[in-house]
Amino acid sequence: MSDARFAEVCNDFHWHVYAYCFRRTSRDMVDDAVADTFLTAWRKIENVPARADALPWLYSVAYRVVGRQWRGASRRKNLAEKLAGAGLEYVTPPETVVVSSHENDQVVRAVSRLKSSDREILRLAVWEDLDRPQVAMVLGISTDAVRQRLYEARKRLASEYERLERKRIPSPAAEKGGTW
Repeated sequence: MSDARFAEVCNDFHWHVYAYCFRRTSRDMVDDAVADTFLTAWRKIENVPARADALPWLYSVAYRVVGRQWRGASRRKNLAEKLAGAGLEYVTPPETVVVSSHENDQVVRAVSRLKSSDREILRLAVWEDLDRPQVAMVLGISTDAVRQRLYEARKRLASEYERLERKRIPSPAAEKGGTW
């Protein structure tokens, strides 16, 4: 019974969890994050809610998995800085270097300048298309807190976007009447 339930959860939600992790971690870490998320689901299959709430439950697991990855990356960065201060060099493995093709997009830039809690709540509500109770489940906060945080995050995003647009410098071609 539990194997069938796990297979159902994997079949129904693998793509959603993959997309969730893809948008939050480096490309070389996505598969690990997805695997860790579903390993937790397999271990705790009895705790996975019924269909309607299974996806937010999986997102809450993935949220914690990705958070552990971020903390690990931060520790590696701190180690590299300490080694550099001691005259040693920490070589970042090439598979951890990720270049985003979307960095020039103003919205992505604006989102990237927000604090992590604002980015996460916007991603859950917009990209993952979760409703407020589902976002509350993922983050472990109340629905009222979600409403307030989402409102504030949207305001900060709009403000950051406007700031970037005001600073936007036209391309040399645009100044001559052309486009990029």
